[in-house]
Amino acid sequence: MSGWYLGDTQKKGLQGEKSLTMSKKEMNRIDTLCRLNRGEETIERAAKMLGISERQMYRVVKRYRESGEAGLCHALRGRASNQRIAPEVCTAAMRLFREQYSDYGPTLFAENLEDHHQITVSQHTVTRWVKKEHLYIPQRLRRRHRRKRERRNGIGELIQLDGSLHDWFEGRGPGSCLIVMIDDASSRHYLHFAESESTESVLLPACGVMSSATAFLKQSIVIAAVCNTTA
Repeated sequence: MSGWYLGDTQKKGLQGEKSLTMSKKEMNRIDTLCRLNRGEETIERAAKMLGISERQMYRVVKRYRESGEAGLCHALRGRASNQRIAPEVCTAAMRLFREQYSDYGPTLFAENLEDHHQITVSQHTVTRWVKKEHLYIPQRLRRRHRRKRERRNGIGELIQLDGSLHDWFEGRGPGSCLIVMIDDASSRHYLHFAESESTESVLLPACGVMSSATAFLKQSIVIAAVCNTTA
């Protein structure tokens, strides 16, 4: 059917004064139908190009012959949905939200509308309404994801530690627990290998860390005193 002829109806949409709003998919159909009219494509190949069956392709050709480009547009475009909610319901719900439920989230608000006001709408519909009126900001946008903590001022004031059991010596020795301590103020790392992460294995290196921190503080105090005396 390489000679399939569409007739002169290709010009109907162009000659009419009414403008058409077409999607990219519908524009592609016009191009394919023009190629079909010129004999460059067959019904079978055109249907494959548009991703439809041959039977549907014949229906598309028929609508195009009868109505031109307008026949390719969706018949319900520009019409209100049969499932739409009346604007009065939306207005009443938003008035209730402003007056009584301004601190409610969409889910709880939708439940209260149904329980106390006999207005049954889905949570997604309520969310769309309140966002459109700029009455609701999702919680994840209202708060920061993380709050940065300031470091401690003094060395040894806060030491964070953790232990990790692993074959650290790669079979050349027994499995051990690596205990890592980090001083929050200076970021100094202290490492210690132990048999397990027990109280004793943690307190022993902790005492050493505190001793070095104390020695560092004493040295700092002496240096500060010397500087003050010199000044």
